[in-house]
Amino acid sequence: MITYYYNVSNIGNVNLTDITVIDDRVIPIYISGDLNNDSWLNLSEIWLYKAVYKVTKSDLNADIINIANATAKDPCGNPVEDGDIELVKTAVRDGEPIQYGQFCEAHKISGTGLVDIDTAVKDKKIALEYSNVMNGEGDIEIEQEQAYSEIADKLKRNIDSVNGGNESTLNLYESTKMLYSGEIPLQGEKRLHSKALYGGMGSELREAFSVRQMEADEVSFFVQTMPYEPYNGWKDFQKGLEEVGRDTKKMDALMRTRENINNSAYLMGLENSNVFNGTWGTEAIWHKILYKDINAREMFTGDFEVKKQIKFHEYPAEDRKEKGCIGIDC
Repeated sequence: MITYYYNVSNIGNVNLTDITVIDDRVIPIYISGDLNNDSWLNLSEIWLYKAVYKVTKSDLNADIINIANATAKDPCGNPVEDGDIELVKTAVRDGEPIQYGQFCEAHKISGTGLVDIDTAVKDKKIALEYSNVMNGEGDIEIEQEQAYSEIADKLKRNIDSVNGGNESTLNLYESTKMLYSGEIPLQGEKRLHSKALYGGMGSELREAFSVRQMEADEVSFFVQTMPYEPYNGWKDFQKGLEEVGRDTKKMDALMRTRENINNSAYLMGLENSNVFNGTWGTEAIWHKILYKDINAREMFTGDFEVKKQIKFHEYPAEDRKEKGCIGIDC
């Protein structure tokens, strides 16, 4: 089933009557909009019509094309010209909802004994590989959330170092608050990889540890996909990406969802604050074939208190490279 909605507005200079909406496939029915119930389409009103079309088997083999138009009369009873009335039609597919490809897992645990936690996410569509593993034996208190959404618009979180700490949309979010103590070390490894082979940034972030004692508070985050429903619609969004260039203020305004939530693509990062006895370290790699190679590695063994932030951020608009020679002398 397809539901069509028709918005009819008066863009002339007089009120209109005898409004009729015609569609060659369906019969539109008036729903609302005549605020004063006088049967006149006033200059300040927008009338809503609705129609439902049942898709047939033959429709599945071709495009579903239909044409709609609206007619009306002015106060003298004359038919109005096309420039005096505007019709905007939208279509919504009924039935199976849009699948956003989401996974959410959260737990809060306190106790003594064996610890074995293992999570892995791989999605070629958004160029993401993520894994988070911990195992050990001892006393543990842990509160953890791991959330993934193929459509970033549907996963919104606040991150201190992103968008001024205000709410942002993400493809992946992981938050861990943990306290551990044990004779047997707690060992763990976390890995985030945005694979260039699948259209990602080519960045990789890894954290590893083996500790007898640890108090940790950390957040990991990743966003690769653009707004699914841009604030000003798809046409304006695509046009804006072509024209924005290196104007970061315009880009920030462009990268917003229909709910006016910031999208910080392309972005990967880690915020970490911990105290530990043992070994802990991170490695950050960013590689672009033939022109970029960044590698930052840190490892600490002993009693340490660490506060750490790592971020990879790539500008979402394509960089227009200037030619080496420009002008009449080339």
